[in-house]
Amino acid sequence: MPRPTLEEISPGEHAHMRAELRRARYGYLLALHLLLRCAAGRTPSEVARVLFCSRSSGYRIVRAYRAGTLRFDEATEHAPQPRRLRLLTPSLQRSVQALLKTTPHAFGWCRTRWSSTTLAVELQVRRGIAVSAETIRHWLHELGWEWKRAKVAAKDDDPERVGKLARI
Repeated sequence: MPRPTLEEISPGEHAHMRAELRRARYGYLLALHLLLRCAAGRTPSEVARVLFCSRSSGYRIVRAYRAGTLRFDEATEHAPQPRRLRLLTPSLQRSVQALLKTTPHAFGWCRTRWSSTTLAVELQVRRGIAVSAETIRHWLHELGWEWKRAKVAAKDDDPERVGKLARI
């Protein structure tokens, strides 16, 4: 008996792979695949088991096809939006760190410090990657950066130090 190609996939990784597969194939692609397999002599239940979808989805797709309500000519209109990137790859890590080493002013921003939003916009412009400010915040935590409010302080050599400390 031949050996399996993969020895073992952990349950967590297996669940993640299935979720990514479901997210990657939009409804009409699943329908095409299911209908082609059914046309080859498989039942919707068999195909659903192989495609990791529910049996009800399989039978719903077949019913819609038979009723003539399943449309493939509008597939490009219903295409999914580009997925947002969530994983911090090494090349993205280098890009984010390079941005953090420079000031926002160097890229045309009228700011003295980076915000998650401006970093997200700059990554969109520079790399064409759509990420949310919240994703940027998570990445920065991964890289050991923290967002903190600027501390209000009076400098030691300031002649108005006493007055400023009184206001603080």
